[in-house]
Amino acid sequence: MAGKGKTWVWVVLGIVLLGILTLVAVAAVGVYFATQNFEMHDASPATASREFEEIKEKFADQKPLIELDSRGRLERTNPDRPAQDRRPDKLYVLAFDPDDGRVVRVTVPFWLLRLKTGGARIDFNGRRMDLDDLKLSVEDLERYGPTLIVDHTSEDGERVLVWSQ
Repeated sequence: MAGKGKTWVWVVLGIVLLGILTLVAVAAVGVYFATQNFEMHDASPATASREFEEIKEKFADQKPLIELDSRGRLERTNPDRPAQDRRPDKLYVLAFDPDDGRVVRVTVPFWLLRLKTGGARIDFNGRRMDLDDLKLSVEDLERYGPTLIVDHTSEDGERVLVWSQ
């Protein structure tokens, strides 16, 4: 009987140790993912503007899929685009806050958007919107192919550019 008691202790200890190692591995993968898909650097308004314009040049003949007013409220959507053969594999967000003097670029793989339940959430000046609120789905974004999704400038000079590629 004494041998069985020690065996259970080792089994429980092994399970606890495996759980801890799993949590550490998941955290490490999360940190790696964040460092690979999140970039932030200091920029003057002029430098940030050039960075935004370089990206917008790729979509020179397109209206943004989603147009917001200066307060970040939905003004209109422009879904009148033909379906594309080429599917985007990443969603990009470029944001500039003139008060902080920083440009932030976030890259989100489409496979991650597909995994997320409840729709992808985007924050515009503290107003959170889901793709559902904008009457869009990840499938819609894939169907449109690489496209300019949002080009928004707030009253305070904050700017957000969202596109897929």
